[in-house]
Amino acid sequence: MNRWKTAFFVLLTGVILVTAGGWLWLNHLLSAEPEETFTVPDRQVAESPSLTVTSTRADANDWLQRELEEEDAEEFDLYLEDAVYFTSEFRLFGINIPVEVQFQPEVDDNGNIWLYEDGFRAGGVDLPAAQVFQLIGDSLDLPEWIEPVPEEAALYMDLAQLDTGDTAIYAEVIDLPDDELRFRITPAD
Repeated sequence: MNRWKTAFFVLLTGVILVTAGGWLWLNHLLSAEPEETFTVPDRQVAESPSLTVTSTRADANDWLQRELEEEDAEEFDLYLEDAVYFTSEFRLFGINIPVEVQFQPEVDDNGNIWLYEDGFRAGGVDLPAAQVFQLIGDSLDLPEWIEPVPEEAALYMDLAQLDTGDTAIYAEVIDLPDDELRFRITPAD
């Protein structure tokens, strides 16, 4: 056998091994079970005097960007339009893969916010939503008040974890298509 034929088969074997190893590694990474299941934190809704604040998407975006800057959350962007959008990039095999997730927000009984996945793009790769949220939780340094919940394909925004000084914030209404956001602010207990 001549040396070019040998070199070709060695190279082909190397490419196959690297591809198979990468696929197995990615499959293992994405199929790993979360270490613990998410439970909604118990939050007592304050019955003290309160103020109701109504906002628009533009004002909420300004506030959200300030909060994310204070948390040094430069690895991703979170903004409001007709839905809530999360954009970031993951580095995989030396390639940056852009990720965009679209969410529909819901307010829970505790005044916190669930962001349920309503569509996502991850480069040209089609992955199950639970695996995408597992990857987000494992790869990004999210602020402590944003928790990925892979089993729900959602992000949970625990407003009780926000550093607001002597006040507590409770979400009441988030209606993005009608540009209505309403929050209740009370003195912290």
